[in-house]
Amino acid sequence: MMINSNYAQQVTLAKSNNAAFVNFANTTAPVQAISGEKDTVTLSDKALAMMNGTEIKEIAPTYVRPQTANSLLAKNDTLHTSSSKDNVTFDNRFNEIMQNILDQRLGIDRDKLKEIEAMMEEIANNENMSPEEKQQALEKLAEMREKVIEESREVREFSKQTE
Repeated sequence: MMINSNYAQQVTLAKSNNAAFVNFANTTAPVQAISGEKDTVTLSDKALAMMNGTEIKEIAPTYVRPQTANSLLAKNDTLHTSSSKDNVTFDNRFNEIMQNILDQRLGIDRDKLKEIEAMMEEIANNENMSPEEKQQALEKLAEMREKVIEESREVREFSKQTE
């Protein structure tokens, strides 16, 4: 019967033998010998050791406790505390850039706010002023800071309306 035949294989075989026609009745393909150079066997480490007269002891795998998030965070903290000044400089620069982007989006004048904060620090460290005077001056500076922030909000809202 020809149902179990591989027709493509038989046509390829006939072409390789330079046959003029294909005989589909011949369903058995001739077996070709493998040359000694191509015939290989792969031996396991244990078989190679036995051939050499030695013995391999297989060690059973042991359980290794996975690292917890807590230990990874602690390891990360020790790495960051022992990091060089370059990383600290990079982090400071990155924070500064992010703050500038945020200030531009909100329309905040960071220079004015820094001036007001510097004046607040001067007043807080001034020993010649009484506590009441310090508190009044700090309240006025806090109002000025709120006014600067409020003006920036108004400018931002006005720019949204004009867009």
